[in-house]
Amino acid sequence: MIWSKSRLQHTKELFPRVLREVFPLLLPLSAVLWGLENYMAYLNDQRFEDPYNSSMLLIIAAGIGGVVLESLISVVWVVLVARSTQKQMKNGVGDSNYAFLRKNFHQVLVEYLRAMISSAIYALFFIIPGIVRWVHLTFTCYISCMDPNYQKGEKDALKSSRELVRGKFFSLLFLLPLLALPPFFVEEIPKNSGYALTSSVFFYLGAWMISLFTAIYLALTYFALDSFKKEAR
Repeated sequence: MIWSKSRLQHTKELFPRVLREVFPLLLPLSAVLWGLENYMAYLNDQRFEDPYNSSMLLIIAAGIGGVVLESLISVVWVVLVARSTQKQMKNGVGDSNYAFLRKNFHQVLVEYLRAMISSAIYALFFIIPGIVRWVHLTFTCYISCMDPNYQKGEKDALKSSRELVRGKFFSLLFLLPLLALPPFFVEEIPKNSGYALTSSVFFYLGAWMISLFTAIYLALTYFALDSFKKEAR
């Protein structure tokens, strides 16, 4: 159910169509976050080179800004990719992705923050409970924007995600890092190798494309699990 060759093939088929839909909004937003992350790295380098002339307040402010921006963009990613994937599964039939984003963004952000805070609280005790909680809440954002029963107020997104993961925990535990690590390593190549800015942009675009591919696969995984659960009732 989690590891599926047919789903991987389906992801390959949907990728170019989803890319055309989400590219105009997601790439500029991601580029802004990438620029802020590089600015943070620059500030940290300056702090070590010249600690007396580096503003710690500026570093903290940029760090907080980065966390906030990353949260906002993460929600936009989930909503747009999930919606676009669903539409392309129906050959493009459905309302505008952007109208869907405007309608659901606020509530998905609330559930995203609930999931992050819940995972952080568990991690305060020991790192392993935090990881377990993080895996259990994998599909929180998908439920909050794609499940009609949630929209009616009949479901709790965190509880429903945990129920959806039940019996699939260890498969997801290995899948999620596998999805997250390739784009991370591709993006880090120029930082560790001293490449020029143009090369860094090239590697970042490669990491972005891999991230989109894995996001489509995860969205298809959610749809498959949700469908299986409904059929089992």
